[in-house]
Amino acid sequence: MKQYNPQEIEKKWQKYWEENLELSEAKNDSDKPKFYCLDMFPYPSGAGLHVGHVENYTATDIYSRFKRMNGFNVLHPMGWDAFGLPAENFAIKQGVHPNESTHKNIKNFIAQIKSLGMSYDWSREIDTSSPEYYKWTQWFFLFLYKNGLAYKKKAKTNWCESCKTVLANEQVVNGNCERCGNQVIQKDLEQWFFKITDFIEDFDGENGRMSGLINGLDEIDWPNSTRVAQKNWIGKSEGAIIKFPISIHSDLRTTNYKLQTNDIEVFTTRVDTIFGCTYVVLAPESALVQELKSQAGNVREIEKYIMDSKKKTDLERMENKEKTGVEMKGIKAINPFNNEEVPVFIADYVIGTYGTGAVMAVPAHDERDFEFAKKYNLEIRQSIAKLFIDQGKNAPVEGKELQKRKTVNVIVKHWKEDKYACLDWNEHGWKSFIIGGINEGETGEEAAIREVKEEAGFQNMTIVRKIGGEIHNCFFAAHKNVNRCAETECYYVELKNDEYVEPKKEDTKNHNLQWVSFDELEGFLNLEGQKWFLNIFKNQEWATTEDGVVINSGEFTGLNSQDAREKMSAWLEKESKGERKINYRLRDWLVSRQRYWGAPIPIIYCDKCGEVPVPEKDLPVMLPTDVDFKPTGESPLAISKSFHDVACPLCGEKARRESDTMDTFVCSSWYYLRFADPKNEKEFAVKENIKKWLPVDLYMGGAEHTVLHLLYARFFTKVLAKYGYVNFDEPFLKLRHQGMILAEDGRKMSKSLGNVVNPDEVVDIFGADSLRLYEMFLGPLEEMKAWNMRSVIGQKNFLTKVWKTFKEKELIDCNGGCEGVPKELPILLHKTIKKVTEDVESFGFNTAISQMMIFINSASKYEKLPKAGMEKFLMLLAPFAPHMAEEIWCGVLGHEKSIFLEVWPKFNEAMTKDEEINLVVQVNGKVRDMIIVSADIVEEEARKVVMESEKISKHIEGKEIKKIIFIKGKLINIVAV
Repeated sequence: MKQYNPQEIEKKWQKYWEENLELSEAKNDSDKPKFYCLDMFPYPSGAGLHVGHVENYTATDIYSRFKRMNGFNVLHPMGWDAFGLPAENFAIKQGVHPNESTHKNIKNFIAQIKSLGMSYDWSREIDTSSPEYYKWTQWFFLFLYKNGLAYKKKAKTNWCESCKTVLANEQVVNGNCERCGNQVIQKDLEQWFFKITDFIEDFDGENGRMSGLINGLDEIDWPNSTRVAQKNWIGKSEGAIIKFPISIHSDLRTTNYKLQTNDIEVFTTRVDTIFGCTYVVLAPESALVQELKSQAGNVREIEKYIMDSKKKTDLERMENKEKTGVEMKGIKAINPFNNEEVPVFIADYVIGTYGTGAVMAVPAHDERDFEFAKKYNLEIRQSIAKLFIDQGKNAPVEGKELQKRKTVNVIVKHWKEDKYACLDWNEHGWKSFIIGGINEGETGEEAAIREVKEEAGFQNMTIVRKIGGEIHNCFFAAHKNVNRCAETECYYVELKNDEYVEPKKEDTKNHNLQWVSFDELEGFLNLEGQKWFLNIFKNQEWATTEDGVVINSGEFTGLNSQDAREKMSAWLEKESKGERKINYRLRDWLVSRQRYWGAPIPIIYCDKCGEVPVPEKDLPVMLPTDVDFKPTGESPLAISKSFHDVACPLCGEKARRESDTMDTFVCSSWYYLRFADPKNEKEFAVKENIKKWLPVDLYMGGAEHTVLHLLYARFFTKVLAKYGYVNFDEPFLKLRHQGMILAEDGRKMSKSLGNVVNPDEVVDIFGADSLRLYEMFLGPLEEMKAWNMRSVIGQKNFLTKVWKTFKEKELIDCNGGCEGVPKELPILLHKTIKKVTEDVESFGFNTAISQMMIFINSASKYEKLPKAGMEKFLMLLAPFAPHMAEEIWCGVLGHEKSIFLEVWPKFNEAMTKDEEINLVVQVNGKVRDMIIVSADIVEEEARKVVMESEKISKHIEGKEIKKIIFIKGKLINIVAV
């Protein structure tokens, strides 16, 4: 074959690989070091593969082939996440049974994957919808159940009316179903849960101390964004439980009425703000509300509000900017720190499942409380002052006296124009509003008026309002030679007219008065505290949520927030009025689904024996076929007589099976274990094989699974580790995400938009190798990239050039001498080997391809080429373009065995170093010349060469050379004054 014809050679080599499975199969009895490379296995949807799949699978295929050629026994399997809503909804749309449509889709997926030349170990293929697999999914359910980690309870759940099923919290995105996009509502239902919350923190297992879901993230090589997202989802909050005694002043109180609960317990992470608490809020679903409402003076109003709140999802309640609530009239809570009575409200921005379902409201320091307080005209009381510490020349000076003083900032508006009186502090460099101290016995308002008269001379004014709260600002006051900590208030003053008295020179000697327009204020002011007040002045007040200095807080005043939290928590415990507490956002995983296409839950209900687990010997509990699987809101299994006609395993009496199925994420939470021993009928995987292959060395998949699948898989692993089934507590040692490939129009690919790229079409036109190279060359693997069909031809042209080079050039056996072979080519080859090797290891596939292009562009210029060197280049290309590599290796070069049985080339470090470099020459940090020198030049020689440069001479002439900085192999910098 003279011309490069991918359509001809690719089918040939795909058939060869199917017949020679030793090239892709992992071997349990091999003594080579193992490497487990795993893709997030796909849903076999009717749409088939898209180019996003190809990006993921090509990356792992390149890496797997690379590892095999480097002497590793590689496990690189493929399977199908075949249960679940996507497959079932597709079947309903097609009007066929899910089993039929799913397996038809799987056949198509397999054909597409093989057409791309992927080297999967097909002998280990798994299908989660097969009884051979879901038998063990049911075994895992029973394993959790028997260890107290699976339980059923009635709870408020997320319900998707479109999908007719409940959803886990992780499957609700912005209040909508992550599958169909429809709104999610709340329902009270009996559901099955897994106790994932038992594994948040480190725990003791049979093999010692194990890392929990939080700390385990610090032990694995995952993208930082993914680790942060999981930690945020788990939502660990360290704080305190505070007991607020209840006081009832309602006329409805009966003489014999006694509360079952005498305190409202609130959880807070900011106990340092408690002196700013002006009301307490209970969640509408709180049991305490039910107990207290009959003693309130407005019980009907309360009950109506509770009913209205049930119409909202938890997410809507948390994100709703329009805060609503109702006061429980006559009910008061007593702040244990100052014995102050504060009103009690019910408000749906507080969620009953987080913390205690009650919060102490501190509107000055919490944004939601602030919005609520503003709406209902409740007191906003500051208890934390924001702290500013000046930097640069105004930074506090160590060893100088510290003076604390109360000060005032005054925003003074011109009597006619939209301008404001400001001060330019000459030698100190400050630019500020009018500022000054508050004298003993003087109020902030009085000080503001006095300072305007003294520093600006204006006499007739009115104070409009106070701006923000108190702040603390620490700085060095150069004009007084002391450090100052200013406790500062700010007031907005409007001048009535131009009545003016010349200020004393003593008061104005350090500054000049300037009138600054409203729009120019932000650019004029250069003190952080002043800018903070200006921001409030421009944008109205808001809650100050940062840590700072505690104020207005009795004996705790003056402490920083962190110290105050420690001392206040200790005081609560000493006085038995509260305790330190840790809370988490994460809730137990809801796994019940009211749909057909899933693994049946192996539980039987007996009127005599109650809840009974199916004996392991009776697994799998098979999905029935005599059902209408279209969703109705109740599990389709509920109407199957064959499924429910069962005897109780304990007493033999007539009993009924659980009709819910398991969420498909249960199936995918353990599949990586099954690949170690996929044909085992006696256990999910024999320990010997688990120990050999697990944990996964490299896991590749989309970032959309950051929380859902990855969190659940980690939970399953930790459960198995606790009970000694595995000797590791993290399933995936290294995780990488491929970036999304956008359509040519820059939008996400979607069938509805008609912009999806089918890889089959690209293969038909350009070949699989060109498609593989194009997807890897688009850009960094993890970044989002846009598809451009016209650009694929560039990779086809590259492969054509490789083909012609091997077909048309004379390849010389250099054992007898390499006369006529360019001397620079071996150096370029070793640089290419090094570059490609390092880039593949770090998933820099685009730059690896670029380097191979550089090499072949250079090699193709010559008529004679070293055969051994060109063979090494072909080995580098082989994982990227496996079909062409095999054809050239065997068909052109005449080798009898596959190129993938060869050893990855090694480079000579000495040959990768440049003999000459461009030495950058700087004068005072600016590049003034670039000189070609020996790569190993020493500093003394470099100085001599540089000083002889005419370009450098003119820049240092007449100057004193203070220093010369030499960085070997890069630059030399002359510091001259």
